[in-house]
Amino acid sequence: MARAVWLVFLVLLIAVVVAIPFGIRQRYEGFSVPSASMVPTLLPGDYILVDKSVRDPARGDLIVFVDAADATQLLVKRVVGLGGEDVHLAGRQVFVDCAPATSGCQALAEPYADFTDKPVAPDKSGMWHVPAGRFFVMADNRNAGEDSRHYGTVRWQQITGRPFLIYWSSDPAGGIRWSRVGSRIH
Repeated sequence: MARAVWLVFLVLLIAVVVAIPFGIRQRYEGFSVPSASMVPTLLPGDYILVDKSVRDPARGDLIVFVDAADATQLLVKRVVGLGGEDVHLAGRQVFVDCAPATSGCQALAEPYADFTDKPVAPDKSGMWHVPAGRFFVMADNRNAGEDSRHYGTVRWQQITGRPFLIYWSSDPAGGIRWSRVGSRIH
C-alpha cells in the first residue's frame, strides 16, 4: 500500500514539474529588441519578458503586438491614444481630445520621448481619430521609429501583451549591460 502511495506521489510530482513550464509559457514569454525605435526605454540587445495576460492597455503603457503588414513580426510601442479619442500631433507634442491652439489644451507629459536621432521620415504632424477597439501607438525614439503615424492604429486583437521586465541586455559588441538586467519596464 505504501508503495502505491509513493508511486501516485511520484507520478503527480512529475506531472506538476512538466506542466509548470507550459503554464508559465501561457502567461509569460520572452522577446528580443532588435531596433532603436524604443530608445531610451528599450535598447537594441535587450531581452524582455512580456505578460501575455495584459491585453487592455492604458495610455502610457508599452505593448507588444503583431505587425499588421507582416504577421511574423512583433513590435513594441507605447500607447498614446485610446479608442474614441482624437490624437493631435504638433511638432514634438502630443495632444489628446483637444486641438493644440485651444485654450486649456495641454500636451501629454512624455518624459520617455526622445528626439535625438535624425528623422527617418518626414514630419507627420496632424490629427488622427482612433476607432473603438484600437490604439494609437508611438515609438519612444520619435525620429527613428515608425508607429501609428505611418501604419495606422493597432487593433486589440493584434496585442500579444505588455512588457514588464528586462531579463537580459547585451551591447552591440557582445558585452553585458548589467545595469539593465532585472530592470522593470515603465
